[in-house]
Amino acid sequence: MENDPIKEPQVEETLILLKKIWVFFLVMLYAACLYSEYRFPGVREGEPLEGEAILWKIQRVLFFGLMGLGLLADIVQIRIDRSKAFLYLFASLVLGSLCNLFALGQMKLLNFFMG
Repeated sequence: MENDPIKEPQVEETLILLKKIWVFFLVMLYAACLYSEYRFPGVREGEPLEGEAILWKIQRVLFFGLMGLGLLADIVQIRIDRSKAFLYLFASLVLGSLCNLFALGQMKLLNFFMG
């Protein structure tokens, strides 16, 4: 098999690059959630406070970007190994959804210890 995707270095390099960008988006989403919790503590379901709406939009853009990168990484991963299909898409969904809860818990814990 001369066209085996496992032996193509471009596919491996593309996957590594997508993983790095995926981690960057995850860290940026967490930082946006942490900053939002720092500036506007507490959980609101209705109307956001003044200035909070832009942070919600930034978090949505980063979350859907993370989901898109997860899908692209999974497509490349399927070319290498079909048994690892949809790993990044599932991780994007779970980690991106829980990011705000992690930031909320961390800020509460930090406020508890700092006074």
